[in-house]
Amino acid sequence: MGRTLKTLNLKNPKVYLLASELARLPGETPTTAVITALEQCLEAERIKRSGRTAKNILAFADRFAAGMSPGSHAANRADLYDDHGLPR
Repeated sequence: MGRTLKTLNLKNPKVYLLASELARLPGETPTTAVITALEQCLEAERIKRSGRTAKNILAFADRFAAGMSPGSHAANRADLYDDHGLPR
């Protein structure tokens, strides 16, 4: 059985302007820029919904640090992660 070609045709001037501007910056085509933007947005949503958030990272760091010996560098999550859960 053959594959069905599915397309998306957006007839909105704002979409065209945004895609054109996004494409112009890295020198891509508007189609490539839209694909990249959609992939990045989808990945961000997947991460957000998977629970991998700064709050969860910081909670993990607290649990990990609780098992470290006092005075250990890793015992203080503030030494390991910033307020956004990113490594220092």
